[in-house]
Amino acid sequence: MRLLVLSNLYPPYYLGGYEILCAQVCRHLAERGHEVRVQASNHGLDEEASEDSTVDGVPVLRNLRLYLPFGKPTATLPFARRRTGRLNYERTAALLADYRPDLVFAWSQLRLTVGSLRACQDAGIPVVHTFNDANIYSYLPHRFTLAPRGFVGWLLTRTSLREITLAGIDLSRATCISRQLRNEMVEHGLPVEEAEIIYQGIPIEKFPAKENPGSLGSPARLLYVGQLHEYKGVHTLIEAVGLLVEQRGAGCVSLTIAGDGPAKYIERLRSLASECGAPVAFKGRVPHDEVPALYRAHDLFVFPSIWREPFGLTHLEAMASGLPVVSTTDGGHGEFLVNEENALTFRKEDGAHLAQCLARLLHDESLARRLADAGRRTVERDFTLSRYIDGLEAFLERMKEQAA
Repeated sequence: MRLLVLSNLYPPYYLGGYEILCAQVCRHLAERGHEVRVQASNHGLDEEASEDSTVDGVPVLRNLRLYLPFGKPTATLPFARRRTGRLNYERTAALLADYRPDLVFAWSQLRLTVGSLRACQDAGIPVVHTFNDANIYSYLPHRFTLAPRGFVGWLLTRTSLREITLAGIDLSRATCISRQLRNEMVEHGLPVEEAEIIYQGIPIEKFPAKENPGSLGSPARLLYVGQLHEYKGVHTLIEAVGLLVEQRGAGCVSLTIAGDGPAKYIERLRSLASECGAPVAFKGRVPHDEVPALYRAHDLFVFPSIWREPFGLTHLEAMASGLPVVSTTDGGHGEFLVNEENALTFRKEDGAHLAQCLARLLHDESLARRLADAGRRTVERDFTLSRYIDGLEAFLERMKEQAA
């Protein structure tokens, strides 16, 4: 099968797990004998530059444009979207004329515009979408409102600016990484009720279990890995660590926070740690190839997110590495975390409840070992990268047959 993969970002230029996963999937599909080519934005290059290279044996053309660079606050910018969308349309149309794929496999289009998707449809090439987050809803036409500014937006996105929206874009061939995500997209008004659920997976061989899974050091070493935004709830984790120190004394736990985010929120976290006496080490963003060792150097993984996460790759990485997981469940990760079986779960934004869960594990190492063992088995059984790619490959084959 000949595939063109469309993605806003692609390694070595990436923001998080979405783009890394895309590259892993592309590499494995190519290794399975499919002809795969990637078209992505020039993020990471000079503003007007393009690049044609090969990443892990997969050709990657970085000649698309973002209408708003990552690193700048979210903004609608309708006329920048139209201008960038037309440019991306032309560049994807030119690539399609030369490459003629059987299918286009669309990953994140955030800040990329829908220009490339329109070029594919106009060329008569079927587009298969994989949704790992709900950000595609940002291209929906404005909702009707009587407020002057809102009314103008509603009118423009149905007339002269219709091309910057999803109007006319076929989303019928789609997968989602969780039921939670599919439900959220439907709530936003996206027609993806029939999207197939294919859970993500991790390359489990890169996350070997630590020696003595579930064993706790003194102090017990807690770990958070992820972006640092308020909706990730890391302040709740620091509050809980402060409560543990207050209740059990200094030296009972330490906390490592690996990730980056807005400077204002990070400063808030640092101030909170200082105020409540929580021993916290801020490591910043850790290179992806160093993350497996980071898990194995810690005892417990905590995920305090407030928002409805689409899924939970870091949970799976920690579970594979032999760490008991303590987490909220208001999101896709709640579809594989089972309280008292393969994790302990707590109420979001409830630092006292989180502290209670952590105290249980500090007091009962047999519970920590049992959760660690069950977590590893969960990943081995249901959430390996090879199983995920099996599901995607089968779905793509079906979509190709249906489109023939």
